[in-house]
Amino acid sequence: MRHFIFSAVIVSILGLFGLASASAAGQLSVDKPGDWTLVVADDALPSERYAAEEFQWLFREAMGTELPLAAQASKKRRNIFIGPGAAKESGQLSETGHLGEEGLCIQIKPENIIITGGRPRGTLYGVYEFMERYLSVRFLTKDHTHIPKHQSLQLPIESYTYVPTFEFRWSYYRENQESHELAARLRVNTTPREEKFGGIAPQSLINHSFHRHIPVEKYGKEHPEYFALVDGERKLDIHGGGPEPCVSDPKVIEIVTQSVLNDLAANPNRRNISVSQNDNDAYCRCERCEKINQAEGTPMGAQLALVNAVADRVAEEYPEVKVGTLSYWYTRKPPKHMKPRDNVQIQLCSIECCTFFPIDTPTIARNREFCEDMEKWGEICDDIWIWNYNTNFTNYDLPFPNLRTIGPNIRYFLKNNAKGIFMQANGNGLTGEMSDLRNYVISKTLWHPELDSWDLVEEFCHLHYQESAQPILDYLTMIHDNAETAGVFPNCFANAAQLGLTPEIADKAYDLFQVALNRANSDAVYARVEKAMIPIYRTLLEMASEFVYADYGCTLHFPEKYGDVIETYIALGKKYNMTRVAEHKPAEDFYKKVHEIEGSKIPACQLENDTWKLTIFYEDNGKAGELIHKPSGRNLLEGLEISGISNFLERGTFKELGLKGYDPNDPKPFQVRKEYNAIMMFKTLPNESVLMRRIRLMDNDSQDILCETRLTHKNNTPQVYQFKVNPEFNTWTKSGNHELLSAYIRDDEWKCFNRDWEKFHGPDGHLLEECRGGALAYFNHETSSGILLSYTPDMFERPYLYWLPDVSQINLELVTPSVELKKGETLSYSYRFSFLDKPPQ
Repeated sequence: MRHFIFSAVIVSILGLFGLASASAAGQLSVDKPGDWTLVVADDALPSERYAAEEFQWLFREAMGTELPLAAQASKKRRNIFIGPGAAKESGQLSETGHLGEEGLCIQIKPENIIITGGRPRGTLYGVYEFMERYLSVRFLTKDHTHIPKHQSLQLPIESYTYVPTFEFRWSYYRENQESHELAARLRVNTTPREEKFGGIAPQSLINHSFHRHIPVEKYGKEHPEYFALVDGERKLDIHGGGPEPCVSDPKVIEIVTQSVLNDLAANPNRRNISVSQNDNDAYCRCERCEKINQAEGTPMGAQLALVNAVADRVAEEYPEVKVGTLSYWYTRKPPKHMKPRDNVQIQLCSIECCTFFPIDTPTIARNREFCEDMEKWGEICDDIWIWNYNTNFTNYDLPFPNLRTIGPNIRYFLKNNAKGIFMQANGNGLTGEMSDLRNYVISKTLWHPELDSWDLVEEFCHLHYQESAQPILDYLTMIHDNAETAGVFPNCFANAAQLGLTPEIADKAYDLFQVALNRANSDAVYARVEKAMIPIYRTLLEMASEFVYADYGCTLHFPEKYGDVIETYIALGKKYNMTRVAEHKPAEDFYKKVHEIEGSKIPACQLENDTWKLTIFYEDNGKAGELIHKPSGRNLLEGLEISGISNFLERGTFKELGLKGYDPNDPKPFQVRKEYNAIMMFKTLPNESVLMRRIRLMDNDSQDILCETRLTHKNNTPQVYQFKVNPEFNTWTKSGNHELLSAYIRDDEWKCFNRDWEKFHGPDGHLLEECRGGALAYFNHETSSGILLSYTPDMFERPYLYWLPDVSQINLELVTPSVELKKGETLSYSYRFSFLDKPPQ
C-alpha cells in the first residue's frame, strides 16, 4: 500500500511539471545507454561543463553506465548535446536569447537529446530538470539524492521549454549555504557563487541599510539632529541596527546619496542597492517628517521621499541600477499620493501575518491588511519583491505547521506580479524543525509555483523516510489539522501555546515517532527519523512537564513514559548538529540552562491564606510563578499556558522590571524573610543602593494582595531610576472580542477601552493616557473572573495594556516616572490586586 501511495504522488508531481511549454509526438528509446555520448563544447562556460559532469554522474547512477564526454559528436545519432555551443553544433536548435539567464530548453529528437539554456545557469538547470522530469530523480538533501534505477528509458519526442517565473529565489536555510551543490540542484540562485554553479542572481536582497549609509558612530556625536526624534529625544542607542535617520533632513539625504553612489562606484556590476530602514520602529517624528507622513497617511511618506531623492541621483549616473527599499512594519502601508520612481523597487515584508493560513485568507485581519497593502503597492509600482517568513524565530526546534500554506502563498505573490521571493527561515542555524523537508518544499515551489506544497511533503517523506514515512506523515497531518482548529493565529514569533501545542498533541506525536523508529529497516532511515524527532522532544520539554513545589523549592518532572527527556533532547541536538534553538540563542547555551535544572531545585517561597496561594522565586528577581485564587481554583498567572521548560527557565509571569538605574537581570539574588502574611525581599544593588519589595496578603474583607516597593539611593553620585510593574494575567479565553474579555479603566466612572486592540494600542487607547482614577481591570464575562489593579495615580506615570488573545494573556502594566535620586532619597510605590467575580463598578 505504501508503494501505491508513493507512486501516486510521483505521478501527480510529474504531471505538474508538464505545465511548462512542451509538445510531444512519438518516443525515443534509450535501450543501449553505453552507445550514447555526452557532447559539451570546448568553449562551454564552467557551469555548462559542470552540467555535463552532473548529467554523467546522475546517468551513471540511474542507468549503470558512464557516458564518455566529448567536445564534438563523432556520430550523427545517440548524442546528448549539453549547452549552447554543443547545441549549435547539432544544428537542430534555434536561438536561446529569450531564455534569459536561467530559462532552459530540452529537445528530445528521434536520434539525439539537446539540453541548453540561458547563460550562465540555464543549461545546468536544464540538466536537473531533465533528470527530474524523465528519470524521476529527486534532490532531497545534501547527502540524499533519490535516483531510481532504469534498464532503459522511453522518452517522449518533444520540445520542453521553461523560464522560471521568479528571477530571485532564496530558501533561506543554512543547509543551502553549507552545500552549494544542493542549492544549485534545488535552483536556489542566491548562495552558490562559484562559476561552476553559474554564480548567483544579479538581484541582491533588499535589506536594512541606513546603519551603513549614515552610521551613528560617525555622525551621532556631532550631529544628533541627523537621527530620529522620538518622544522628544534624539535617541542614539536604539537596538535593531541603530537609530533611524531623520529622513527629511536635506543633509541626511545628501549623506545617504553619496554613500550609495560610492558603493555603486566600488561595485560597478551591481544591479540594485538597498536604501532602507533599520530593524526597529523608532522612526523620526520631527515636525518636518510628521508633516509628510500625515499628508501621506503612513510613515512610508517621508521614507519614500528620501528613497526617491536618492533614486533620482542614481538614475543620472547609473541608469541600469535599481534602488530597493523595504515596505516593512511601519512602512508597509503605501502612501496616499506619492509614488515610487520608476527605478525604485519595493520589497514587502509579511512579518505580522498569520503563518498557519494562506496569506490571502480574508477572515484574518492581519493577512487581509497585508494583501490590501500589496495590491495598492501594485497599483503604483511595477517592481515588487517579497520577504516572507517561514520559521519560528523564537523556537527553531518546535513544530511549525505551515507546510500547507507555502504553495498558496507563493502563488498569491506570483498572481500579484512579484519578481522574486526571499523565504526567510532559520538560515543562521542547522537542523531546525524539519529543515530538510522544508528546504525541499520551499525550493521546489519557488522554482515551480504550480506545485502543491503538501504533495511535495508527501513525496519527500516517502522518499526520505521510506518505510517510516507513514507515521511521520500522520504526525504532520495531525499538527496541521490541530493548528487549523485550535483557534491560534501565530506569526513567526511563537511559543508552544501560540502554536496550538498541548500535552495531548505532544503525547500523540511521541507515539507516532516511536512507530516510525520501530519501522526503520536501515541505519540511514533510523538516523533521519531521529533527526526529525528533535522537535518532538522539545515539545515534551514544553508541554509534558509539570512543576512540583515542596520544601522551599520547585522541581520539574516528566512522566516515565518518555524516558530522560532532557538528556535525550540534548543528545539528539548534538548528534545532528543543531546549532541554534532560536534566532539569537545558540543551542549550546540552551542545553546548558536546561541541563542545569535537571533534578535541581529552584529556591521558592510560598505565601498562602484562605483566598490566595502565591509562589515567589526570590533568587530570580522576585518573580511570581503562581498566583492561585483558591475559591475559583484559577491560577491567574498562567497567561502563556505553559508549565514546561521555557516557563521554568523564565520562572514567573509577574515581575517588576527596572527600566532605568536597576538591571532586573542582575544575578545577585534577593534575600527573603517570610512573615505570617507577607514576603519581604531585600537586595543591595551594585551601586550600594537598597531595593526592598514586600508582598502581603491583606486581612481585610476584600482579601487584596498588597505590593510595595521602595528603593533607597546610597551612592554619592545621583542616579535616575524608573520601574515597570509587569503582570501577565491569564484571561481564560483566546477570543479577541472585547465584549467577552473587557479591559477597564476608572476615571470618574469605569470605562471599557480594549475595543479592536492591537498589542499596545487601540481606538480607545487615549483613555489610558487621560485617566487619573487609579484603577485598571480586566474581566472575562463568560467565566465571571478577572483582576482589579488599584494604585495611587501620583506614584505612576501612566498605566499600559498589552493584550495577546491568541495565548490568553493580558498585561495590566504600570510605569513609574523617571526620577533622579540623590544619596539618602527614596523612590516608593505600591499597588493592590483584587479578584473580580463581576465587572468592576
